[in-house]
Formats: sequence, C-alpha cells, structure tokens
Amino acid sequence: MGKYIVLTNKDTFQTILENEGLKPVETYHFYFFDKLKAKYTIAEVLDENMKIQLYEEYEGKEYVNHIGVKFFERFETLEAAREELDEIVKASGNSEDSIHSKLVKSDEVAV
Repeated sequence: MGKYIVLTNKDTFQTILENEGLKPVETYHFYFFDKLKAKYTIAEVLDENMKIQLYEEYEGKEYVNHIGVKFFERFETLEAAREELDEIVKASGNSEDSIHSKLVKSDEVAV
C-alpha cells in the first residue's frame, strides 16, 4: 500500500490531523475566485491500522466518524500525492473556471 494520503478540511467538515498514526508533511490552500475553499494536507501513514477522525456539523447536529486508513486513496510517493492535488484543482470546474482556481502551499504544516 502507498505511504501517503491526502486529507481535506473544509468549512463543512474537518479531518482531525492530530493522530499518532499520521505525520502531516505538507499543507495546501485551495482558492476559487480568491476565496479559500479547502485545505489539503498530505500526510505520511505511520500505522496501517489507524483510523482517521472526521468531524462534521450539519443542520445543528454534530457527527464524528472514524474511518480506517485502508479506505483512503494511497500514494507511493510525495510527488504522486502532489500530482493528485493538481488533478483536484483541474477538476474543480470547467475550463473557463480553471483560471480562477489556485493551489497555494502553506508555510505551515497543519496539525
């Protein structure tokens, strides 16, 4: 299995990155029409049996899910994970909208 995964944080849900089985490596901010839409963190998987906690607040209710890392798309290299992020940005809208999409590497790694 791959060594890296890509985790997403948006207004609607949060991926808890504080986990002994994960090592956050890089964080990117995704902007669409200059508005921050998501934060993506590439993390190294340290424990194949770990679970990732997802937190969501929807219509006044809170939901917490624990999802096994085995259900996440995995990448063998850091470069492969970065290429996936580039594809996410390209797929964010039609070709006319793509000029308004950008991915910016954060100076800090989210934890």
